[in-house]
Amino acid sequence: MTTPTQMLTPTITSRSADTVAEDIDKYEKYHTTHGGDVESRKKQYADMVNKYYDLATSFYEYGWGTSFHFAHRLKHESHTESIRRHEHYLALRLGLKPGDKCLDIGCGIGGPLREIALFSGAHITGLNNNAYQISRALYHNGRTGHSIDQISKFVKGDFMNMPFGDDSFDAVYQIDATCHAPDQVGCYTVGITPVALPRLTSGGSASWTDCSC
Repeated sequence: MTTPTQMLTPTITSRSADTVAEDIDKYEKYHTTHGGDVESRKKQYADMVNKYYDLATSFYEYGWGTSFHFAHRLKHESHTESIRRHEHYLALRLGLKPGDKCLDIGCGIGGPLREIALFSGAHITGLNNNAYQISRALYHNGRTGHSIDQISKFVKGDFMNMPFGDDSFDAVYQIDATCHAPDQVGCYTVGITPVALPRLTSGGSASWTDCSC
């Protein structure tokens, strides 16, 4: 278990064109077409994923909003309405209620976390290994109001090495996050399951969706 690092204040920064170009170069070198290989990507998965989201998050947010996932759309339903409905569905399937403690694994900039917390009243902890995304999540929390900070928090950490003790949560969910794991089995058996296993076996709940990765 590692020690959690809670990001308390937003850090919204701009980066120079040279810095962005350097990050692009470093990210590309992880891939086969630029001399990379699978083993190096697995060994340095955290750095690779962080470089990707440092570069891509602003584009995601501009074109996608604050919830980086898809949902099927019903007739006459907007994209935003479909996303909100899907997040409410997850909260209902998890059986979340006020007083519950729930973990959002790979929370992005917190769109689903905020919607589920406000809808259910449960306390949601967002785990993310990308500092820039957490800074954006805190920024949007500040714009949301509704005492969202009383029922949510963000922790910087790696879901392959959870910064939480066993049996820390009543429920867990992830949306299109564990596709980035270097070990698709180990991320559940070693990383995710222990933090909620005792409660999962005695009535707790979990939900996984991987529709876009």
